[in-house]
Amino acid sequence: MLSALRHRSLLIPKNRLSPRRFSVTSSRAASGFTLVELMMVIVMVAILLAVGGPAFQGSLQRNRLQTSLNTIISALSFARSEAVIRNSPVAICPTTDSASCSGSAWEAGWLVFVDDGGDGSGAPSDGTLNGNEELLRVQDELPAGVTARTVDFPSDDRVVFEANGSILQDDAGTFAICDARGAEQARGVVVQVSGQNRLSFDQDSNGVLEDNTATDLVCPGT
Repeated sequence: MLSALRHRSLLIPKNRLSPRRFSVTSSRAASGFTLVELMMVIVMVAILLAVGGPAFQGSLQRNRLQTSLNTIISALSFARSEAVIRNSPVAICPTTDSASCSGSAWEAGWLVFVDDGGDGSGAPSDGTLNGNEELLRVQDELPAGVTARTVDFPSDDRVVFEANGSILQDDAGTFAICDARGAEQARGVVVQVSGQNRLSFDQDSNGVLEDNTATDLVCPGT
């Protein structure tokens, strides 16, 4: 009798001895998102993009403008310092090929060089890289969407610092840095006769910063 019972128990399938346990969580995870849940996620993402997109774009533009302003200030300070240290004229000029002075769109990049006439083939303090004048720094183009132009300098395509650090011909001027938002968001750096620079400010409180002649900054295309 015992032998027969033992034999029958051996024939019982194991899955009948250990019934399956179903988990609601594991079953739901295996099934993935429902269509309604997926649509809710898409709607939420669209709302976040609609609300946060413009704010992110504005922050990106402000950072690009500030970076460009800082880069120009650094270049001007460097050129003036080198002129005093070397006791020789030092110039900055815009460039389109990173090798020669060209154009008047400073956002394309610029050169800083010792403007001493080099080997005699060029004239000192002419604001043009020629002869074997020493090239001190090459600046790449500014961030996309940024423009940089000069106003009130004797020429739009050069700024020359004399050996004492002052501006050549004692003519102050301003760099206007803009983007697609126009003059109301423009930034400026004024180069004074002494060669020192300062930030532009809004003297008449009309929402637009001003150049060295207290005139509102103007951006290309406006």
